Amino acid sequence: MANRVAQTYSGGSTSGTHVITFTAPTPGARLILLISSWSTLGSIPAGWTQDFSANGYNYVYVLSKIATGTETSVSLAMGDSRLHAVLHERDDCPRKLFNVANTTPTASMSAAATVPAGAAGRVFSVVNAPNGTAGSTTWNNGLAQHYTAAGTSSYSAFAHGAMPSSGAKSFTLSGLVAGTNQSVFAIVGYGTTDSQPPSAPGNLRATSVTGTQISVEWDAATDDTAVAGYGLYLNGEKVGADQSSLAYTFTGLTAGQTYTLGVDASDTSGNRSAQTQLTVMAEVDITPPTTPANLRLIEATLTSLQVAWDASTDNVGVAAYGIYLDGLRQGTDQAELEHTIIRLARGTSYTISVDAADAAGNRSPAASLTVSTLAGADPSAPLDLTASPGKEQITVGWRASDPGELPVARYEVLLDGRLVATTTALGLVLEDLDAGTTYEIAVRAVDTGSARGPAATVTVTVPTAEWVALASPVYRLGDWAGNALDATGVEWVVEEEDGWATGAEAITLARDSDTSDGGFSGPGKYGGRTIALSGVARAPSRMAMLAAQERLVQALYPHETGVLRVAEAHITRQANVRLANQMEITDTGGRTFEWGLILRAPDPRRYASRPVHVEVEFAPAQTSGSATVTLAGDYPGIPAKLRLIGPVANPVIRLDPLGLEIKAKPGTTLLDERYALTIDLATREVWAIVPPEVWPEPRLARSVLARFPARFALQPGPNTITLSGALVPGQETKGPRLVIEVADAWI
Repeated sequence: MANRVAQTYSGGSTSGTHVITFTAPTPGARLILLISSWSTLGSIPAGWTQDFSANGYNYVYVLSKIATGTETSVSLAMGDSRLHAVLHERDDCPRKLFNVANTTPTASMSAAATVPAGAAGRVFSVVNAPNGTAGSTTWNNGLAQHYTAAGTSSYSAFAHGAMPSSGAKSFTLSGLVAGTNQSVFAIVGYGTTDSQPPSAPGNLRATSVTGTQISVEWDAATDDTAVAGYGLYLNGEKVGADQSSLAYTFTGLTAGQTYTLGVDASDTSGNRSAQTQLTVMAEVDITPPTTPANLRLIEATLTSLQVAWDASTDNVGVAAYGIYLDGLRQGTDQAELEHTIIRLARGTSYTISVDAADAAGNRSPAASLTVSTLAGADPSAPLDLTASPGKEQITVGWRASDPGELPVARYEVLLDGRLVATTTALGLVLEDLDAGTTYEIAVRAVDTGSARGPAATVTVTVPTAEWVALASPVYRLGDWAGNALDATGVEWVVEEEDGWATGAEAITLARDSDTSDGGFSGPGKYGGRTIALSGVARAPSRMAMLAAQERLVQALYPHETGVLRVAEAHITRQANVRLANQMEITDTGGRTFEWGLILRAPDPRRYASRPVHVEVEFAPAQTSGSATVTLAGDYPGIPAKLRLIGPVANPVIRLDPLGLEIKAKPGTTLLDERYALTIDLATREVWAIVPPEVWPEPRLARSVLARFPARFALQPGPNTITLSGALVPGQETKGPRLVIEVADAWI
């Protein structure tokens, strides 16, 4: 315990309620509050005892209480600012031994008191002098002034000192200002007349030891008066308040840790015995709980399984249970004796396992149960599938599938067995197809449980091209085709080509760049591509020649962006281009002319004409899922377009083997399937899509990402993309989807 002046106080301009604040005392200490005031106190604060008071022209009070250790202030009610106080905290003042007071208008005053035999402790004094300053007062019997305060007609001084020897004592105060009004002072002694501590408690012993608690007992101490209680200590620190019992359990311990336990005795005078100590190691628990018994199925649905089990037992106590689905842990351990696993595939067999764990981390053998979700009916094949071919495209339409056990969520469209699109509509247009090629188109329904129904299929042939290849490769820009005979009979011959087949120019950029300019590892590796094409055109007539020249000009106007598609024997590749200079057209005869154009492709990649479409969903009963995107080509950094569809909270998209992550800021939530983020890795734009009643159109949303690495771009070969995140409350039966669209790319 601390022996200190906890606070001094002068009311200043305060009136009404005076609040004295102080740091929390040691539990069990006595708080002694000496007060000098111009007026009477309105009331005694709750929990405090008025040990003494006196009055002359003004007033003095002595209040005290035994501290609980939580006190940090005391409020005094007096309707005047002239209140002065001193608060003491003492561990040697268990009770009041004597008090005296006197009043006088003179410069000195005395009061007689009897100090009890064997007394030890402290004497406190306070004086209120209305006639003038009390700043020069002195006391006898070892009391020393330590604080003074002044107010009109109310001057205060405070003193304290050690308990003098026993017998009759005259306490004298000098140095007051004489006058007509009565000064008043009080002397109060606190302490004990019992200086003999109890004997130390005997035979301290451990009666129970576990990994987290130790129980002890001891024999009673003796005292010349009476033992009041026992104090408990853990590694030298007192634990709680004194108790009368001869047993105690220390809790919250760590297995394998050695502890020093102590107990002492106290008497009614506050004397404390020596400590009796014992060193004990908390038991290291190596015994696992028993295997959970009676693991059983409670309910099976199309997409969920609910199981329950009987409680395990343990030598210390079972802390929680772990749940596993086909060997994969489901969330964190839980205390409950049942669990529901959701977002499962219908009609599928699963092995559910449960083990028990104790506080020491010991785990029981697992109990296992093999059960199946209900089968139910899948959606039907889409009805009345139609496919209408057009110029390098096919328009596909169908009527809605009949739902099975669950509603239809979306439709998947496959081209020659390869997934190319998903949609919630009842049709779409497949573009950038090869003229004269026959395709098999399949459409299947996916329900809200991710079950896929049978596909409806149709075979359709895209119309042949309006041109005939004269040589390979064929260069196409809009409706113009080079190395081809067009529909009007004009032969377009490419005599020179530069910049397409030779690859992009390798450069070193002066600063870090993102994937939009070809950069893939900080400084970029390739700059933009310049493509020069030139040749001769031969028309069947003068009018056909003039029309052909106009068609060439209309293929790409200045400041427009077009797509240059180059069809080789084995592959068709393309690039987004703009005119670098004006087209050159020079007549060389009545029906022939030379032509030339220079194109600039800021993105140097030569892309495949059709993108790769891959989707990632959470694995059953998991909060993550992965898919592998395998890309052809040789360009070392390939940007993709990502569309993340809710519901999901705090999503993270990881790209391996690079180990890079796109990570949303904490708290980012896509509430349901109406909310999505579109991330363009080429332009590095991020767009948020929300329901139209929230916001009518997409909004820029780069700010929702906490991490968006510039090097996040796919590589040739296999790329593993993993989506992880948290389920959205209220949408736990649904998971998010990540749609990836990316094209093979070449240097």
